[in-house]
Amino acid sequence: MVDLPLVDFGALAAGDPQARRALLDASRDVGTFLLTGAADLHRKALASAHRFFALDPAIQHDLDIARSPHFRGFSVMHNKRDWREQIHFGHERPARTIRHPWDRLDGPNQWPPEAALRAGIQAVIMDAESIGQVLLGALVEEIGAVPGAFGAVPDDAYTLMKFIRYHVQPGDGVARRGVAQHCDFSWLTLLVQDSVGGLQVMDRRGRWIDVPPTPETVVVNIGELLQFATWGDLFAAPHRVVNPSRSRDRLSVPMFINPSLAQTVHRHGPRPAALSWPDSAHVHRVLPLSMIVDAGVEHVHFGAAEWRRKGENIWCAECCA
Repeated sequence: MVDLPLVDFGALAAGDPQARRALLDASRDVGTFLLTGAADLHRKALASAHRFFALDPAIQHDLDIARSPHFRGFSVMHNKRDWREQIHFGHERPARTIRHPWDRLDGPNQWPPEAALRAGIQAVIMDAESIGQVLLGALVEEIGAVPGAFGAVPDDAYTLMKFIRYHVQPGDGVARRGVAQHCDFSWLTLLVQDSVGGLQVMDRRGRWIDVPPTPETVVVNIGELLQFATWGDLFAAPHRVVNPSRSRDRLSVPMFINPSLAQTVHRHGPRPAALSWPDSAHVHRVLPLSMIVDAGVEHVHFGAAEWRRKGENIWCAECCA
């Protein structure tokens, strides 16, 4: 059994060199680690998710994502890749003036009627950004990147959060994947999960690792943007979910720490001489692995790539090619 690395958020925020080294090693070797010292975020995120999914189903379906031009809202997915339902939230902002296609992505949410739930959701997003800023800032310093390269969450960051309910396994004997193996298109992702289990991540050696549902601990995944910006030095870990239960839904709350939609993501540091990549079955990625080490590709515009993913439904470099 392979154990995931642990990173102490309190020590990291205090600038402890051992915690920072642990962060860098985990981000390079596994691409996923368990963050301790963030119990408040864990509790608040799960509590809000439970409150949302306890609402009348008619209220949930009234927030259908198809009604939002900004891709915020509720959806149910029962297909060969997904066996779940979810709702998207982000910062509450007015719709932007449309100068570029990606301007359509930012705007107001669709909110459930309960005011306290809305306030709780907004607080979780802000707390996640604060933690993400510390993690990104520490990584910038550890790899020697230009200060502020991806170490600060801008005021207009496109931070997103989902409440996801993975449905119980049906009784027909065929196991349904909650979500197929993929990488997150983000700087990094903070993930809170309940006690059901079923999450696995793949390390750079191609080993699938069970992620135990540890109380008051936040799972952190390196995203494709950090992998691109560091020439693959930091590893965006593929991950997947299969709800193992036939009696309990599984709840999780991923919080995606992103740049501004206007930001261009540049390379930082020298291109590593050699990197190992897992030789495995297909993983859904927005950026193909060939691009990560291609010296001819100097930058990626986040908003344009995010619009292709959502507005044009080109969510995988291989599947949608």
